[in-house]
Amino acid sequence: DLTRVDLTIAELGGDRRTWNLSKDVSSDILASNPHPDSFGNQKVWYFSQEKTTADNISTATIPHGSLLDLWRDEPRRAEREKIAEQLRLLLAQGPSTAKKDDADAALYRVLTSLDGPLLGKLDFARLAAEKIEPGSERTSEYGLPRDSFGKDPSQRRADDTGIFVQAPSTLEVRLPADLMAGREFVAAAILDPQAGGEGSVQVEATVDQKPSEAGLVATAPILVRKGGAGRVRFEKSFAEFRRVFPAALCYPQIVPVDEVVTLVLFHRDDEGLTRLVLETPERRKLDRLWDELRYVSQDAIKVREAYGQFMEYVTQDGDVRLFEPLRKPIADRAAALRKRLIDTEPRHIDALVEFASKAYRRPLTQKEETELRGLYANLRTRDLDHDAAFRLTLTRILIAPSFLYRSEKPSDGAEPRPVSDWELASRLSYFLWSSAADDELRRSASSAKLHDPEELEAQARRMLKDSRVRALATEFACQWIDIRGFDEHNEKSTQVFPQFGALRGAMYEESVRFFVDLFEHDRSLLDVLDADRAFLNEPLAKFYGIPGVIGPEWRQVDGIKAQGRGGVLGMASLLSKQSGASRTSPVLRGNWLLESLLGEKLPKPPKNVPVLPESELDTNGLTMRQLTEKHRSVESCMKCHEKIDAFGFALESFDAIGRRRETDLAGRPIDTRARLKDGTEFTDIAGLREYLLSKRRDEFVNHFCRKLLGYSLGRSVQLSDEPLIEEMRRGLTDSEYRVQGAVMTIVRSPQFRLRRGLNSKLEQDQVDP
Repeated sequence: DLTRVDLTIAELGGDRRTWNLSKDVSSDILASNPHPDSFGNQKVWYFSQEKTTADNISTATIPHGSLLDLWRDEPRRAEREKIAEQLRLLLAQGPSTAKKDDADAALYRVLTSLDGPLLGKLDFARLAAEKIEPGSERTSEYGLPRDSFGKDPSQRRADDTGIFVQAPSTLEVRLPADLMAGREFVAAAILDPQAGGEGSVQVEATVDQKPSEAGLVATAPILVRKGGAGRVRFEKSFAEFRRVFPAALCYPQIVPVDEVVTLVLFHRDDEGLTRLVLETPERRKLDRLWDELRYVSQDAIKVREAYGQFMEYVTQDGDVRLFEPLRKPIADRAAALRKRLIDTEPRHIDALVEFASKAYRRPLTQKEETELRGLYANLRTRDLDHDAAFRLTLTRILIAPSFLYRSEKPSDGAEPRPVSDWELASRLSYFLWSSAADDELRRSASSAKLHDPEELEAQARRMLKDSRVRALATEFACQWIDIRGFDEHNEKSTQVFPQFGALRGAMYEESVRFFVDLFEHDRSLLDVLDADRAFLNEPLAKFYGIPGVIGPEWRQVDGIKAQGRGGVLGMASLLSKQSGASRTSPVLRGNWLLESLLGEKLPKPPKNVPVLPESELDTNGLTMRQLTEKHRSVESCMKCHEKIDAFGFALESFDAIGRRRETDLAGRPIDTRARLKDGTEFTDIAGLREYLLSKRRDEFVNHFCRKLLGYSLGRSVQLSDEPLIEEMRRGLTDSEYRVQGAVMTIVRSPQFRLRRGLNSKLEQDQVDP
């Protein structure tokens, strides 16, 4: 574990010296035992480690029911001798079973353990040191041959307790497994002062038969002569390595010495990154970010406060003098930050006033600016600090009517007048981005250029190519086809469709990306019905049965009409939304197509309409098509069903979560043939798509124009807007139905650039949203 263990020994008499384990050993802890003490005495400290497990703990307990237990309790001599013979065979041959819970197996482990009652008293160190006389028959398969000791490579006699080897070489030491179990093999190695010279060597102890490959071993220390040229060479080489590979890259974790009280709130360790990787602009950005972090977090002040607590903590059992030099630098940093905070307070108020201008979507009047600054100053006189006064002033901005409402000032007369450049900028930004104007659009408004039709159209085209046009896709297009917020749709049966919850987000994202692409790349409006592309990732592609899409990244996939997809009619989001929880609904799908795509309004269904079953498995053997046809036979329902059912029947090849199918949940075949009241016939999604493009195109285009115009103006479409809608239709037809043309027609129109006067009858009769 991470528990810190230390040992201090104090001399009570004499010189009253003190020995400290960590101070004496930590500087050369990787060196071999023994370590000297701080007074120059050699061979004082021995530092080692060993695991402690249940297997290390010796015990002399006789297992209950074992042979020895039976022998001890047997009063008859003859029976005792029989048991003794069985016990001898047990020790000689081992137990007949390896089960740990067997009594005799447990007895065998106790008696043969080197820590046990039989062998635990043996002095293996003395046995190992016992000399074997020359010519003796006694030999050992363990350890090293006796003649390996006492000679250096030049055959010069040396210390007979040491072995001299010349690198590279391998020594194989054979040791009994029972003796070594749970123990640590320790060997001391030094570089020979004479033969080693200025060389270097690494020593590694391993249980592998093959030694490590040539080259430095990262986990083993390097032995060099102290103060020699070899040590200087390695230190220089290591310093160069550390310059390229900083310590933070070499160690997986840096644990603070003290987790409770610390004098460092943030530790910056990006010197290596800054020096080796970053260019000058990137370094400046990183420095600026660090400066912002320290400014916002006020770390210098927090460290100054922690320093007092830290010093009180140290006085309990430490030397305060070690940390006294930190007092002045810490205090100076805190004082400098306090001064900076005070000096920058006026800049915060300037930024707040600038923010108010963006929040109000126009320049502030002199009165408004004076009131905001006066509010802040008044709050400071009430013993509020800067942060509190700033927050209250910001709150005042965010509850102001100028922020909460997009107000426009009408003229006094009855005639319409152009809205101001700032009002026009808001109209354009909320139309295309559902948000306030960006800096470029604000600059155009401030320079009074936005009323120029060329400038207005240029800004609109720029904004349509910006990523923020996603808001137009979600707020307009997804509302138009009634799937906005589909990623939170939770009206499907988890028992029938357990995979739906994991896929609904991807289904919605496909639709949003389709419409973003439609507006951003000025696609044809007819692609809404006839696109041969989709935006997919791997999970959604697998759900659609489209091969070759690997990975979570979104991408455009072409040629999907061959897979029964294409345009909004093949999107799982739409098909799922216009279905029940456990079944499809030709009625819902047909009604959606008639109203949302073609703009035809149907009357509300009559009361007491029979309710269809909730599941395709509970239909008395009928398909949903057959149930719907039976339902439409009711005279009061027939008129509407004649208009909508055929559209829903053509989409029956998709189940209730938009999955392609040939049979329903009960295994009954799907029939996608459709016949309209006028006799027109088509089959499946391809036939429906062809019918809409050839027979109902004008209605589809007209309804799109009405929806887009109403959304852009934030009001319902009126009779007076019909000429503009006709202009939008002609523009789409002349431009091969490119959608940006419809947007440009709107932003150039009087409806978008003008506002009626106060005395206008329409202005008096309605509330402008």
